[in-house]
Amino acid sequence: MKNQYDLKTEYRKLSGKFHTLSLREQCLILLCGLVILILLMYTFVFQPLIVNSNKLQQNNVSTKRELASLSVQVAQLTEKLNTDPNDPVNERIAVLKNEIQSMTTQLETQTHNLVPANKMAGMLESVLAGSKGLKLIELQSIAPIPIMLGTVEEDEEPKAGLYRHGVTLIFEGQYFDIQQYLEELESLPWKFYWKKFDYLVGDYPTASVELEIYTLSTNKAFIGV
Repeated sequence: MKNQYDLKTEYRKLSGKFHTLSLREQCLILLCGLVILILLMYTFVFQPLIVNSNKLQQNNVSTKRELASLSVQVAQLTEKLNTDPNDPVNERIAVLKNEIQSMTTQLETQTHNLVPANKMAGMLESVLAGSKGLKLIELQSIAPIPIMLGTVEEDEEPKAGLYRHGVTLIFEGQYFDIQQYLEELESLPWKFYWKKFDYLVGDYPTASVELEIYTLSTNKAFIGV
C-alpha cells in the first residue's frame, strides 16, 4: 500500500510541475518522451524484427543456391541414366565396320581379275613352253611383301590386308619371239602387275630378258616354283 501511495504522490507532484510549465516546455517534454518511446520500440521491437528478416533473406538465398545445385546434379544424373553405357562400344564397332567395308572395297578393286598367287609361276612357264624359240634360264619366286590397308592407331600392331607375291623370270630368244610371248601374256584372262622388264642384247639376234611381275593376295603363304 505504501508503495502505491508513494507512486500516486510522485505522480501528482510531477503532474503539478508539468502543468506549471509553459505550453512550449510541455510540448518539448512530450516530444522528448515520444522520441524516447520510439527509440525504445525500435530497439526492443523493430530492430529484432529487422535482424530476423535479414537472416531469413540470407537463408532464403542460401536455400535457393542449394536448390539450384541440386537441380544441376539431378539433371546430370538424369542425363547419365538416359545415356546408354554401350554407346562408346557401339561407336567403335561402327568405326570398325566402316574400316572393314573400306578394306573390302579396296581388296575387291585391287584383286579383281588378278592371277592367283599360286598359279602365277605356272602361268608364266606354261606360256613360255608354248612359245617357239625361247629358252627358260631362271624362274624364281619372291618372298611376299605385306601391304597395309587402313589406319593404325596407337598401341595397335599393324596388320597387313594384302600381300604382294612376285615372280622373276629370265629367258632368252629372238626379238619377235619375245614380243609374241609378251603379247600372249597380256592377252591372258588373268591380270597381273609389271614391276621390272630388262632387255639385254647378247649374241645377235639372241637377247636376254629379265621379267618381274607380281600379283596381290590376302594369303601370306610363300609361292614355290
